[in-house]
Amino acid sequence: MHQTSEILEALTRGIAVYETLRTYNGKPFAIDEHYRRLCKSLGYLKIEPPTYKEFEKLVYDNLSERIRVVYVYDGRLISYVLQESTESFEVNYVKVDFTTVRRADASSIPPDLKSIGRPDIYLARLTKGDNYDVLLLGSKGQLCEGTFSNVFLVKNNKIVTPSLDSGILDGITRMYVIKFLKEKGHNVEERYVEPFEIFYADEVFLTHTSRGIVPVHQIGTLKTLSTNFSENLAKEFEEYVKCLL
Repeated sequence: MHQTSEILEALTRGIAVYETLRTYNGKPFAIDEHYRRLCKSLGYLKIEPPTYKEFEKLVYDNLSERIRVVYVYDGRLISYVLQESTESFEVNYVKVDFTTVRRADASSIPPDLKSIGRPDIYLARLTKGDNYDVLLLGSKGQLCEGTFSNVFLVKNNKIVTPSLDSGILDGITRMYVIKFLKEKGHNVEERYVEPFEIFYADEVFLTHTSRGIVPVHQIGTLKTLSTNFSENLAKEFEEYVKCLL
């Protein structure tokens, strides 16, 4: 760990990548996957990553509900950790909408490069208003994801989510939710999704680290018909994750 002044100085000259982990019953979830994705982000930047033991120690030395591990590089790699609560993500009514900000094209910025202050994500968050999150489209008009969440649509007993080649972050919670759904026998389809499809879905839900599965009650001015299925999935997924630890 480093002093605040040292970190701020490094941020003015370098770049920062990060991973956010959640703990269940005092145990960090999917720490191996988060480490691999961190290494991938640093790999894009041609930076040698910390060892797994160094990353693991940072996490376990700073256990909290939500742990944000940040690495700043300005010729050398330094780290800091934010201990956070999940309270800000706990809402009873979830409203989302589309943003006019487009997801950066993968040929410009890799979608799985998790860096602090990505312009596309930052600008999209400025348009959130009273929404829980806003959804970004890609350069071809395809549905991508939220600013901190992945999106799933339920229609005719099929669950559809934008594929990785749509230009989205390879969300770790998304990956585990897909695995969970398939193990429960649900039909899951990963593909390009047109924005209009969301308005014809029976249900919509988001996935992200802090809350797992998040049922969506409203898209823009359109209220969804139901959240019953998504609410049940959310409860079952919490238990599923706890059993994995």
